[in-house]
Amino acid sequence: MTGLPAGLGAFAAQALLGEDMAQLGAGIGIVVGGVASFLVGQRLNAPVQGYHPQTGQPVLYKNRHTLFFIPMQYCGVLLLVLGAVVGFTSLPNLL
Repeated sequence: MTGLPAGLGAFAAQALLGEDMAQLGAGIGIVVGGVASFLVGQRLNAPVQGYHPQTGQPVLYKNRHTLFFIPMQYCGVLLLVLGAVVGFTSLPNLL
């Protein structure tokens, strides 16, 4: 989910702003992918109210979409941090 925005960001920044801006574009793309991953993770891991088929009692169904036991929305936060690091490491090249 993050590779496509990062690649597109790097390509667009390099094509529009020059060779030095490709890393900054990749950082912005990773941040966009992180936000998307967080929002999708929030939606997929939200508990759903349902009813037990035999007893009719209300039950709370919980989904667990994870990557190596890390919930998907927290992976989005890690991608935000990674994108910020990639973007900020490109700034000395611009000055």
